[in-house]
Amino acid sequence: RTRGLACVLFYGARPAQELFYLDFFRNLGVALVLTTEDGSFGERGTVVAPLERRLASQAANRPVMIYACGPEGMLAATAKTAARHRQPCQVSVERIMGCGLGGCYSCVVRMRSEHGGFHHVRSCITGPVLDGEQIVWE
Repeated sequence: RTRGLACVLFYGARPAQELFYLDFFRNLGVALVLTTEDGSFGERGTVVAPLERRLASQAANRPVMIYACGPEGMLAATAKTAARHRQPCQVSVERIMGCGLGGCYSCVVRMRSEHGGFHHVRSCITGPVLDGEQIVWE
């Protein structure tokens, strides 16, 4: 627990050898839900399945905040899962940032506009952490 809040880390990797700092997180009091794509440690698959189960079992009035980083496909699946359960989700997009100053436009992310339609943001300026529900993943 951190300042009275429960913290759960849904942590996945392809093989078990890519799961780093497990003791670090445990020493902080973080509950770990571990997955590996090859089944070598924890649950076989990605973190999205145990996240889905956890959100489905939570009481509707219990607020959570989901933060995600990783490959874009996992970010999209996590954001869509959070949206289905009406939970907020912030994702750290990993776009190539050629200049990091907003001049090269190599890190553009398509976002939903407040009044319908779409617009683009430069993740190096607006992000890289963005509202997962506002990103156009398709």
